[in-house]
Amino acid sequence: MLVFIKYNIEKSRNLISLFYGRRYIRKDISKRFHNWRKSKERSNLEKNTIIIDGTRSQYTEQFKNWKWIIIQAVLWLAISIKYDFQPIINLMAFFTILNQFIQNIYSIAQEKRQIFNTFITQEILNMHSFSNLLWEEISAVKNDGDIIITKKLAKSIEFEWTDITIEMLPNEYNNELPFLRIHIGNEKSEILNPSSLGLVKSSNHKEQNELFILLKIFGQYGRLIFRGHNTQKRSIDVLIRKLSQNLIFYFGEKDLDPIQQDKETGSWECFINVDDKTNCWHEIEQERNKDIALLLESWVPLTEEIEKIDKREESYRMKGYEW
Repeated sequence: MLVFIKYNIEKSRNLISLFYGRRYIRKDISKRFHNWRKSKERSNLEKNTIIIDGTRSQYTEQFKNWKWIIIQAVLWLAISIKYDFQPIINLMAFFTILNQFIQNIYSIAQEKRQIFNTFITQEILNMHSFSNLLWEEISAVKNDGDIIITKKLAKSIEFEWTDITIEMLPNEYNNELPFLRIHIGNEKSEILNPSSLGLVKSSNHKEQNELFILLKIFGQYGRLIFRGHNTQKRSIDVLIRKLSQNLIFYFGEKDLDPIQQDKETGSWECFINVDDKTNCWHEIEQERNKDIALLLESWVPLTEEIEKIDKREESYRMKGYEW
């Protein structure tokens, strides 16, 4: 009995919190949600707080009806004080208004939650975007200085960019930082550290930088197009040009750059072949897809519809006419 009382008190408290408290704009709610999503622990307490704040902050047209019910209750109270109605009339009016009041509260709360669920669903589905994933991976690296190339191709060979293959080989100690091997025609290099092409942080050669992420993407797709907002797009364009400059520095200059942009579509294409034996970027995308499915299940649970049984049809079947 005590557990039942506590449950209903908590349920009532959560319901009231959907109507009273600070309201947030969607940009703030979105930022809080994604900060929670990117955190390692993903606190359930913070999640519930975001749900309550986010639901409360949604506007619904039904909220106007609730206000009219309050006005109706105040008017009836004023009339009942001024005029001497029989107690039964006052009691009937009280329960009528109370019933409308309760029904509208639950209806408004449900609609607010549905609107919030739709908003969160859109935020989660936007994570499917290639540009969204690329920007998050780039932002997580946080390079701390100039990108340094420690080596240069030992001898000059006549070749085209399409004659070069950069092979990424598994690193058993750090899957994020595969080793490299260069193929030019029929010749191949020894196994190289990614620092040879300036693909690591300047302060820590055991961590990848933004350029290595881009090279992995070219290994997966051969070309990329970024559809973020202008500030993000400019940052990505600068990084791609830096990667191109590193490749030119290592292999030598040619008539054209190894990575070029199609001015009409905005897509970047790498003319050097990148053979990723580790399948790094594909694994990142697979992890993202699993996370999206998990988030959709936990934030926007699907409610099973109760199947309505036609009693007349059920009775018809029980009589054996369809057996």
